[in-house]
Amino acid sequence: MNVEQLGLIDHPPTPEEIRGQMRASTVRYVALVALVSLVVGGLIGRLTAPGLDVGAAMESPFTQAAGALSGSKDGALQSTPELATLRVYLSGAVMQPQVVEVPDGSLLADALMAAGGPAPEADLESVNLAAPLINHQHIHIPARTATPVPAVDSASPVALINLNTATLVDLLTLPGIGEIRAQAILDYRAAHGPFVRIEDLQNVEGIGPATYERLAPYVTVGP
Repeated sequence: MNVEQLGLIDHPPTPEEIRGQMRASTVRYVALVALVSLVVGGLIGRLTAPGLDVGAAMESPFTQAAGALSGSKDGALQSTPELATLRVYLSGAVMQPQVVEVPDGSLLADALMAAGGPAPEADLESVNLAAPLINHQHIHIPARTATPVPAVDSASPVALINLNTATLVDLLTLPGIGEIRAQAILDYRAAHGPFVRIEDLQNVEGIGPATYERLAPYVTVGP
C-alpha cells in the first residue's frame, strides 16, 4: 500500500468537488434565510394581529408585576383616593354644640345627628334639614320662642276686693295702698257704716281722685 492510497498526500479538489461544495453552501444559506424569514414574519404577524394590544405585548415582567399589585391594566401604581369630608360647626338648640365631621355630600340632618340630635326646644320648622352642607359652615339651630306669660303683680288682687268685708290684709293687696291708707279705709267704714258705692272711697282721708281712679277696677261694694 503506497502513501497516496493511505490519504496522507493532499491533492487539489476537482471541479466536481468544488461544485458540490458550492451547492451545499447555497442550500445551507437558503435554509438559514428561510428560517430567519419565518421567525421575523411570525413576530410581525403577531404584533400586527387585530385586537392585539402591542403595549401589553411589550410589557416587561416588572411592569406586569406592578400592574398586578395596583390592579391597573397599564401597570401604573395607583393609590385609592381618600373619601372627602366636611367640617361643620353646629350651635344653638342641639344636644352637643360642636364641630362635627361628616362625609362630603351630607345634609343638615346628618350633621345634626352627628351633634347628638336636636335639643327638646329646637325649632326644626325654621330650618331646612335637607339643605346641603358647605365645608367650615356655621349653622345655628334656633329654639322655639316661648309664649310670654303675663307677669303677675304681687300687689294686684286676684279678685275684686269688697270694701265692706275686706280686712287690713285684703286692702294691702290693692295697688298703691299701704298700711296707713288701708287703716284709713277701715276707720271710715267703722265710723260711717258700709260703703254704698265705690265712689265713696274718695271720702276717705288720703284718697284723692288719682288714687281712686287707680283703685276703682279692683274694688266693689256689697253686703
